Amino acid sequence: MSGAAGVARLVAGQARTAGGRLALAAGRDGRTLTYAELGRRVAGWAAVLSGPTPAWSRRVGLAVDDPLDFATTYLSLLAAGVTVATLNPEAGADHPGLAAQLQLDLVLTDLPAAAAGDVPVWHLGDGLPREAIPPRRPPWPAPTRPAVLLSSSGTTGTPKIVPLSERQLLAVAGRVAAHHRLGPGERGYSPLPLFHVNAQVVGLLSALVAGASLVVDRRFHRTDFWALLASWGVTWLNAVPAVLAILADAPAPDAATAARLRFARSASAPLPPAVHARFEERTGVSVLETFGMTEAASQVTANPLARGGRRIGSAGLPVGLALRVVDEDGLPCPPGATGSIEIRGPDVVRHYLEPGPDQRLRAARNAAGWLVTGDVGHLDECGYVYLTGRADDVINCGGEKIYPREIEDLLRSHRAVTQAAVVGRPDEVLGQCPVAYVTAGPGIEPAALADALMRTCEARLGRSRRPRRLVVVDRVPTGPTGKVSRRQLQLEAGSLVDLGVAEQPRAS
Repeated sequence: MSGAAGVARLVAGQARTAGGRLALAAGRDGRTLTYAELGRRVAGWAAVLSGPTPAWSRRVGLAVDDPLDFATTYLSLLAAGVTVATLNPEAGADHPGLAAQLQLDLVLTDLPAAAAGDVPVWHLGDGLPREAIPPRRPPWPAPTRPAVLLSSSGTTGTPKIVPLSERQLLAVAGRVAAHHRLGPGERGYSPLPLFHVNAQVVGLLSALVAGASLVVDRRFHRTDFWALLASWGVTWLNAVPAVLAILADAPAPDAATAARLRFARSASAPLPPAVHARFEERTGVSVLETFGMTEAASQVTANPLARGGRRIGSAGLPVGLALRVVDEDGLPCPPGATGSIEIRGPDVVRHYLEPGPDQRLRAARNAAGWLVTGDVGHLDECGYVYLTGRADDVINCGGEKIYPREIEDLLRSHRAVTQAAVVGRPDEVLGQCPVAYVTAGPGIEPAALADALMRTCEARLGRSRRPRRLVVVDRVPTGPTGKVSRRQLQLEAGSLVDLGVAEQPRAS
């Protein structure tokens, strides 16, 4: 299957065989597209974009907030063989710099006042520009042309530009559809931001591959959430830990809605076991915990679909690739031993794109062909993956390695805590020490909560591993998917509002 033919052929095939079936819907406003309508829209765009002369633009930025418009434009660009860089529509001030770094020819948007420096901006409401758009760089060689350019999350460091081919995207989407047993009778719901790889591959492309339907929204809303899913007959939910944590403390769905939902999929960040248990107990909906990353075109591991094979606290088993845990010498760790997680497979990216005018590629894998994910964890005796944290997050406190997740999971187990983050702070004696930041639900007395949490940490973690300082704050910085941004927290810690503080004296 050639690059440009993949999505084009797939959409056209589903339009022929499933024409009247629902393909896409906008959850909150009720707009819908059947497969036949989607096919006509994609074919119309592709006819304009792939004429007898080279495409009017070879690399296009997509900064679109409307989920239905994003989905159809994204599929149309892929079908026409145009490289798509998906941009956060809420990060308008960052578009000019990113557009220049990516050497975009054009930015398509539905935002009323978007800017991208000297890169032309075209509003979707005006249709497609028919005139030629001068390219900013020589064309990619056809065999290596990426279908999409995506930015890794960057929550612990500088984001990387990840080029992914159409073959990689569709191969992983096919594995997601097979693992989740998606088919024409399934209907997913995804309130996740579509400029992220999860929503594109796990949501949009896996539904397309399976001939299933997908309900999308701009963002998650707690109000009437379960009623919305009931109205659409949703059978599975694509979510992140932050969403599940909110729903775990919200009114439960009715019995019919819960019974219809086969699972709520969790990705983007490790799911605290306490949140996992609370969500299932509250809602009656089972959780399918997974682990993915942009460099693998989304899914890396997943728990088995059968509930009896799932393990709370684990991100599951590798799906369609090889995964290993190695020590500091690069040697495989035995079961239970913590080390660096590495992955390898045909759909794992081989190069990063260096931003800027030169557009050079940098190797993403090591000499042995493994991609070092930056995640730390261990395998159990059956090969299930348990994530401990990010290598960049490890706090070296007097020679002892402390993983923030261990503290965060304990803090989140308290029902009054809505979010928790732990970072290292410089210490003149120990080098670093852990500092915890938490947010609390309404009606909670912050100072009393801080004291109670600190006592819990000392009792459960001991004096050497508990936070030196614990602060109840008004907010914890998070990214678009609800993942805590430790990098941003380090920068913004001084501007957060301290509502309650508890401190431990230095151990003697």
